[in-house]
Amino acid sequence: MKLRSVCLALPLALLLAAAHADEVAKPSWQQRRAEFATLLEGVHKGDAVARKRLDEVLGGLEARQMQRTPIENMEIMGVYYLPREGVEKALPRIVAHATLGWYDTLRFSSAPGRSEIFYVLFQLPFLIASPDANANAKAIDFFNAHPRKTEELVRQGIAMARQFRGQAVYDRHWPGTFGANELVCAQGGPCEAAKSLPESQWEEAWQQAERVVRECYRGNESQASD
Repeated sequence: MKLRSVCLALPLALLLAAAHADEVAKPSWQQRRAEFATLLEGVHKGDAVARKRLDEVLGGLEARQMQRTPIENMEIMGVYYLPREGVEKALPRIVAHATLGWYDTLRFSSAPGRSEIFYVLFQLPFLIASPDANANAKAIDFFNAHPRKTEELVRQGIAMARQFRGQAVYDRHWPGTFGANELVCAQGGPCEAAKSLPESQWEEAWQQAERVVRECYRGNESQASD
């Protein structure tokens, strides 16, 4: 899966899940996401208190890396870091969060949940940074124009993820509460429950996560000019 081939709109199921999210109790990571969304709304309205709180959130992210879930961090990358730093500087951190996020997903999710996360996680910062897909296009252009540089940045991001693989303190089971299927489960409806991968298969899951991330963030080799 290359970034260009991923759909440029959030899945309908995810939008429906978000629309009804208040109907069930939220895990702590979803509460933080809701609080962050409210915070951004305040910043956009010129609220000085919200601006100060956003600075605190960003400062905490720098001081205490990997204390939020990868999906939260990918949103923050899209809201703040990617627009300000650009693809080249932001990519290693995006890759690190994507690797950890997909690793979690392979270990602690349902099949429907994995499908939703697959179509959201990897492109989320680019969609948020520019909802009209310009950031997505800029990323693809960078990958195509600088394939070797992109490969090196991806390598740096995966190395960063390896450092935090056993150290991150966020809720690793977050994929089990993400998406429409999981919302139905929380409401007591018919659904496919999230399953935990046996620990004996975790190393294989990590290797698969690295492979998927390398395939996702790369250029079209036929257009390579680096």
